[in-house]
Amino acid sequence: MIKYLMRKTIYKGIDRETQDMLLQLIARYDVIEFLCFTFWADIYVISFIPLFIIEMFEDVELSMTTQIAIVAFMIIYAVFFLVSFKVFKIAMIGFSKLLAGRIYFLACTKKGEALSKKDFETIKQVNKELYAFIATHNCRGYCYSICFEMCKALKKGSIEFISTKKIKMGKDDGKAFTMHVLYINNGWAFDTYSSRQYPVEKLHKIYKAKVYKVFDYDSIRDKSYDEFRDEQEPGLAKWSAINDCSMFWKQKKEKT
Repeated sequence: MIKYLMRKTIYKGIDRETQDMLLQLIARYDVIEFLCFTFWADIYVISFIPLFIIEMFEDVELSMTTQIAIVAFMIIYAVFFLVSFKVFKIAMIGFSKLLAGRIYFLACTKKGEALSKKDFETIKQVNKELYAFIATHNCRGYCYSICFEMCKALKKGSIEFISTKKIKMGKDDGKAFTMHVLYINNGWAFDTYSSRQYPVEKLHKIYKAKVYKVFDYDSIRDKSYDEFRDEQEPGLAKWSAINDCSMFWKQKKEKT
């Protein structure tokens, strides 16, 4: 039922194949974010609680003073909330997004076998900026650098370059696939797009992936990100062109 509703609302207008991918990758975050935004609506509904109480105890006679007090409370509360929302709208929306991100990080991002609790602590100590990107659900679009730095920080695992079936949501360059990078460890993968961990084979199936190359920690340990990019970019670009795949890896800060 939830998936059906998401197809008809949040993912409305998107082709079926892309919807299937989004439901497996980011649906949990979208649901959590929606619930966090409805938090404010729930607070607003509090102003109507007195009406429910009156309905429940309709046989109880209330004095005129009590009735006036109840109505006054409802009006004052409702006006105060609406004015506050108008004044602090941006702050309230920002709070909801931060809350959603924190809940998602604890309930989804940290669950899996690619990254253990100890691994997250190591990343936090070695590379605070990297940890902040992961913890705040902001690593989408930076798979090349995030996975590289993750492997370097943990000194284990590997990074895997794959072509993924393109998620069509916006401008389209006509390519059927796009290049993506995963952090691999213990047969599991950390995916920057969804900020979640999956068994590698499951994620390959979701993305309809073709594997280009896998680089373990030993093969990158003595290289900077810029050195690694400059060394691998020509071969990756050639493979991408042959395999109908978009590839964006010319500048360190360029999104994927």
